[in-house]
Amino acid sequence: TPSQIDAKITRRVKIAARRQAKMEAQRRLTRAQAIQRQLEEVEVQQKLLEERGVKLEMLLRETSGHNAGENEDSRTMKKWFDLVQEKNALLRYENELMINQRELQLEDVQSRLQQELRERMATDDTRKTSEQLSQEKEILRKMLEVVEQRDELVGLLEEQRLKEKEDAIDPEVLMMSNKFSAFTGDLSSANR
Repeated sequence: TPSQIDAKITRRVKIAARRQAKMEAQRRLTRAQAIQRQLEEVEVQQKLLEERGVKLEMLLRETSGHNAGENEDSRTMKKWFDLVQEKNALLRYENELMINQRELQLEDVQSRLQQELRERMATDDTRKTSEQLSQEKEILRKMLEVVEQRDELVGLLEEQRLKEKEDAIDPEVLMMSNKFSAFTGDLSSANR
């Protein structure tokens, strides 16, 4: 009978949709694990940079009070600026990873909402109650919110990339202009 055929088709659609959702969830899980590993690596690299920064600061303080060669001061200062730039790049990368992590969470929410909507839409609208139809509308509203949040994250990433280009410091130009004395504070304050 037609109703049995409809029921079979609906059941098959739901099974296929669940299978697809499981594959997508596994892909997101793999990406989330990779991001988490990268964040852990960033943390280790930050600690190493901090240690190098402390040593360079001590060397700078020692040589700035003595008559060390100007050439050595310049080399040490350049190393320090390079270290600051490396740390800034690492912080930007960490921030990008965190944004990617948040986007992945939103993607997961969106996928679950789509799955729920697909299952609900497998039933013909003429057989749905007004409550079921309003629940579908609510799912669509939530999906729209998630899409807007994901768009905001993409915009934020783009904004950060543009800011990165603007903030690029050329240590040699800075040292030549004799402004580097203002930057001899500790490494952690160099980003502020």
